Amino acid sequence: MEILGSLAAFAWLVVTCAFVASFVPRLRDRMTRRIAVKRLRLGLGGAFVVLLLVIAATAPPEAGSPRKRSAASPPEQAESQAAATSGHGPAHKGNPESIEYELATIDASGYVPDDDIRVARFKSLLQQLSQTYSGTPQQIGDQTVKAHEMLKDRGVQESLVNIMTGMNQIFTTANHKQDYAGALTIYIGLRNKGESNSEAFRDLQDLVAHLGG
Repeated sequence: MEILGSLAAFAWLVVTCAFVASFVPRLRDRMTRRIAVKRLRLGLGGAFVVLLLVIAATAPPEAGSPRKRSAASPPEQAESQAAATSGHGPAHKGNPESIEYELATIDASGYVPDDDIRVARFKSLLQQLSQTYSGTPQQIGDQTVKAHEMLKDRGVQESLVNIMTGMNQIFTTANHKQDYAGALTIYIGLRNKGESNSEAFRDLQDLVAHLGG
């Protein structure tokens, strides 16, 4: 099929050149010594039609066309249909890379199964924190990881779950307006001064209570 296509393209180029030349006076005079111009143009026009049909017949089918889809063997079609109806195919595959799963893997410093208790714990914390703070669960998770890394760079080792649990206890009311990143910044500052995790969050609670939060 590729050879036929190449030949058709070459013939198309030759015929096109000849057709254009029939309109150039100097070239036309040479070409019409034996063939009349009218007959030449009719013949070239017919050749155009023939070449169009040849090129259309030799053109490969488009990707994803019904012809290509029907080329699958019956066993393959049956296997795809069975996977789709059974719920075990790729379309029904679960997504283990949720924000709570990522937090669990970071906190565990490695792989954890999808049903690990830490995944459920982080999911619950994200839901509660998103009711108190203005950020989305994704933003809250990202900011917590950033704070965890900053503390680690300063030699302070603290788990993500402890940080998020403490952040969830600072405010007594949930109004979706509290600044999570700002509270984390104060927490990091207190930890850098040598306070423990519980001491830092206790001071944060006292500060919020003093400000009437």
